[in-house]
Amino acid sequence: MRWMVLALALAGCNTVKEDLQGHSVRKAEALGYTFNVFADGPDFQVVRTNFGRPNSRTYPEAVALAVRQATGCEVSVGSLSGDYNLTRGKMRCP
Repeated sequence: MRWMVLALALAGCNTVKEDLQGHSVRKAEALGYTFNVFADGPDFQVVRTNFGRPNSRTYPEAVALAVRQATGCEVSVGSLSGDYNLTRGKMRCP
């Protein structure tokens, strides 16, 4: 029973907010981090999938690079919110 609870808890670690469910995930790597990027129009969500302690100085830049790599769009300045595991934001596409 404990293993089932653990498996379900870990499965929830790569979930995305309800309004972006159903969108395909794009995997990206930047500055030593690995991410799953979910995007819909100007909105995106990034789920960090690697282990290790994130660095508050490099993490925002890594998110921006991962979003650019996965979507071709730039992150809007000041739009990042969330934490080191699930980050949301807005992007500008050419």
